Amino acid sequence: MWNPLSWVMEAAAVMAIVLANGGGEGPDWQDFVGIICLLIINSTISFIEENNAGNAAAALMARLAPKTKVLRDGQWQETDAAILVLGDIISIKLGDIIPADARLLEGDPLKIDQASALLDSDKSQLNN
Repeated sequence: MWNPLSWVMEAAAVMAIVLANGGGEGPDWQDFVGIICLLIINSTISFIEENNAGNAAAALMARLAPKTKVLRDGQWQETDAAILVLGDIISIKLGDIIPADARLLEGDPLKIDQASALLDSDKSQLNN
């Protein structure tokens, strides 16, 4: 409940209790209870929306985790790029993100975009 709308509603609830309606009457309890109910509903909805957004972001991150095709035990397997070990043979295709320490064993020379590593758009030629 840390936003301007909540602050205004909290101030209104306090004013409903502190200030009398006039004419010797007591505090306005109906308005106070109504405002508190609205604050509780607002905070509940906000919590649910933030929780759903967090879950969606986590699912998206898991789905976008880099995968690679690696040769292990004589078979090609698709695994998470994070579990590659020294000596793994990987298969790459156009548009793949490859480890910085990968060596080209066979195939045509590669043209790589080092923008993500160097924070600029320099394109370099990598030869075998």
